[in-house]
Parts: sequence; structure tokens; C-alpha cells
Amino acid sequence: MNSSPASRSLSGRLSGTWTDRLLLALVLGGIVFGWLHIRQLAGGGEAMVDIYHGQTLLAEYPLNGAAPVHFAAQGEIGISDILIADGEVAITDSPCTTKKCILSGHKHSIGDMLVCLPNRILVAVRGDAQAFDAMLE
Repeated sequence: MNSSPASRSLSGRLSGTWTDRLLLALVLGGIVFGWLHIRQLAGGGEAMVDIYHGQTLLAEYPLNGAAPVHFAAQGEIGISDILIADGEVAITDSPCTTKKCILSGHKHSIGDMLVCLPNRILVAVRGDAQAFDAMLE
């Protein structure tokens, strides 16, 4: 059984000593450590969840609170149930007919929003203004 020239040249390029492999592992580990460190620095302050009815602030909770928070937001057409748990926020029930606010899922990043237009409920995740939203070289 003959191996193809492509597989022979590929295996020749991937071979190396244990020192090469150790160096590669150290470089990859450094990249992962650097990435995690940058993400931590870029995270900004504590993320907060603001719940509004129209332009009125109804409540404000930390996104990463110790215990889950269930909030019943009274809107134009009824009560929208909001759950803040495990670093995420979601609208779990709402009296609107389309339920697009529920289908929007869980939000966890600064700047994310959940909106129930018929009920005039807005849920916004906010954080420190010093947080990065992009990094360029």
C-alpha cells in the first residue's frame, strides 16, 4: 500500500522533536492566557440589568447576582415576567400575541436588549462606559 505524495509531505512537515512540541504548547498556552486576560480587562464594570416601562425605570439588578431574580413588569397590556439568573436575562412570559420578546432568548452582553413592544417593556444590559466593544491593531 503506497501513501500518496501529499500525505508524505504533510507528515514530514508535522514531525518535530519533543522540544518543538513543548515550545508550541507554551506558545499556545501564552496565547490562551493573553486572550483571557484581555477579555477580563475589557469586560468593564459590573453588568447591570435595567427594566423599563416606557421611559420609566422600574427596576435595576446586577446581571451576575448571587440568587436568581424573578421580576413582574407591569406594562400596557399586562405583566411581563423577567428572569435574571446565571449571568443572563430573559423575558419568560408576556401577554403579547407574537411572543417575539420571549423568542429573543437569553441576553448576557453589555448593550444587549430585550423588548416587548406591545407591552412597552424594555430590558437593557448596561455596564461600565470604559468597556471595549472592539480592539484594533
